[in-house]
Amino acid sequence: MNRMKQTPITMGLSLLLCVLLLLGLCPSGLAEGEAPEEAALTEAEADGGESTQRDDWETRLLLMLQEHDANPETVGAGYYNLVTGEEHYYNGDQYRVSGSMYKVPLNMLFLNWIDEGKLTMDDSVGGYRYAQLLEGTIIDSNNDYARMLWDYAGATIETNPASTFYHRYRILIAPLMGEDPDNVDDKYYENNFFTPRQVISCLRQLYEGREKYDRLIETMQRAEPEKYFKLRERRFNIAHKYGWFAEDPVLYLNDCALCFTDDPIAIVLFTSGTENAYGVLTDYCTLMCDYAQEKHEERIAREQEEAEAAALQAERDRLAAEAAATAAAASTAEPAGESRPAAETENREPQPAARRADADWLHELTLGPIICMGLILAGTLAAVIWFALRRRSGRLNLWYGLGAILFAALAMILCFPGMSGWSYVAEQEEDPREVIEDFFTAMKSGDREAADACLTSGAESGLTTLPTDEMHAAVREALRESWDFSFLGDCSSEKASAWQEIQLRVLDFSRMEKQLQTETRIQLLELARTMDRESVYDEDGNYRPEVAGMAYDQAMVSLLQQPQDYYGSVGVRVELALTKGGWKIVPTKALVSALTGSLA
Repeated sequence: MNRMKQTPITMGLSLLLCVLLLLGLCPSGLAEGEAPEEAALTEAEADGGESTQRDDWETRLLLMLQEHDANPETVGAGYYNLVTGEEHYYNGDQYRVSGSMYKVPLNMLFLNWIDEGKLTMDDSVGGYRYAQLLEGTIIDSNNDYARMLWDYAGATIETNPASTFYHRYRILIAPLMGEDPDNVDDKYYENNFFTPRQVISCLRQLYEGREKYDRLIETMQRAEPEKYFKLRERRFNIAHKYGWFAEDPVLYLNDCALCFTDDPIAIVLFTSGTENAYGVLTDYCTLMCDYAQEKHEERIAREQEEAEAAALQAERDRLAAEAAATAAAASTAEPAGESRPAAETENREPQPAARRADADWLHELTLGPIICMGLILAGTLAAVIWFALRRRSGRLNLWYGLGAILFAALAMILCFPGMSGWSYVAEQEEDPREVIEDFFTAMKSGDREAADACLTSGAESGLTTLPTDEMHAAVREALRESWDFSFLGDCSSEKASAWQEIQLRVLDFSRMEKQLQTETRIQLLELARTMDRESVYDEDGNYRPEVAGMAYDQAMVSLLQQPQDYYGSVGVRVELALTKGGWKIVPTKALVSALTGSLA
């Protein structure tokens, strides 16, 4: 072939290879109709829904009665969970002889008057201080004292037609039994009769108004410590009032109580001529406490699962919102009158802000790198032509041509990151995720110095400032045991900053609030029982601040014996900064709050 003809062939080959190389640099994920990838975080499959199986409370009760050869028709029972509202009755609306259980609403009536300022604990009722009558009717079950109280109460109102003091007292306590005194069944006024549902209503009000009824609850805890409901049940504090009445040959034996299980419950059991009534009473109390504990554990497990699911959903929503914001920003950058194909804008995989979908790079091309690539290509071709003409031989060495092509390709590759908006930071040997792992390893082991060394200069985890008393030591230990985490997605970085999403499990103190209040009340009642009254109450009958603080600390230490009941889960973004010492964690407010159990 003529040498003059080889020159345009070589030049054409060079130009073709450059164009093919340039096309090879373009992303391959823009083909129309290509299916987008599945989202990194997918919805969990829906379960079959909540179980519709009937609660087995009644079955357990009947099995227990069967073990005692007791006729179910001789009992009336009630159960109410004071935290969840779960409620059950057996023969719940049958009126039965209540015995001395009526002394609970009787004293609640007087404590209402004390709360309203109409009476004091030291006022005389029938020649006795009311405080003495309260103790006598609950602990000693003194019927004479009880008559003094209902006569006093009955004398405070008038009826038309006139009625006995006893009848008027029953009118006054009807609201405490959940009844309208004008519309209640006539059986209510016939004698000392109540239904299981009425007694549970009374106990609910006793618990809900425990601030004004604290003396009554404390006294009920001291009554008959080894009989009736409390014969064998020793795990929990129980405030109870029994009822006993014998009408040959029938023995009426009853008890009602607040049981301070993990989720406190109100229970009542009436028996009338029941076989082994004492055994039935004590086994009923244990059965109900076991049932309450089982339901408490199920509730805690369910709430933890719901919290973890909610945290995961929140993370999905956040990533989706970031993806939507990125897509919106990209669409506003497009030239007027142009629109992106639907296949490129719908069903996008959620991406962290530091990443971009493959198609987005085209919207971030800058003019400078394009001009540079054109100049490189034009300069390379001009040099080839000039070299060929200068030689005048028309002959171009193939190796020189290929060398020029490779040089041009390398130059264009170096321009490509600028076209796509990329930026480079000198690569560090340390992975940001390793710093996060080192931080939590140090925190779990209690090595505060090692943990703080993972933070940016001058920062601390914030936990070293806790006081060193028993309560705060228990808090510190419970937090340390609770920390656990997992990475969500990949770590993102841009220049000297990086961030990593994690799922953090931690002791959630907001979950403890309701139980902490209940436990504090229990501890107050226990202190009131074991300490001198003057040391517990001030001159106005209120708890002294130091006693309240002592009860709170004891309650916290008690609950932290099983901290796993209060674990929660939350998604947290861990931010890192590149320093001379490598990657360091920035202790943001969100991270510190999560580590200290402030998830509410």
